[in-house]
Amino acid sequence: MELLPAWKRWGYEEGKAEGIEEGKAEGKAEGKEEGQAELIRKLLLNGFSPEAVSKAVELPLDKIKKLM
Repeated sequence: MELLPAWKRWGYEEGKAEGIEEGKAEGKAEGKEEGQAELIRKLLLNGFSPEAVSKAVELPLDKIKKLM
C-alpha cells in the first residue's frame, strides 16, 4: 500500500470537505423547496385561493398555479 504525500492527502481531504458542505447545502435547499411545495398544496386543498397562498408564501402566482 502506497502512502500519499502530505500535500496530496491535504488536497484530498480539503476537496472532500468542500464536497460534503456543498452536498449539505443542496440537500437543505431541495428539502426546503419540497416542504414549501407540500405546504402550498395543503393550503390549496383546504380552500385557500391561489392569490392568498401566493401572498402568504411570497411566490409568484404562476408558480402556485403550477402546483395545483
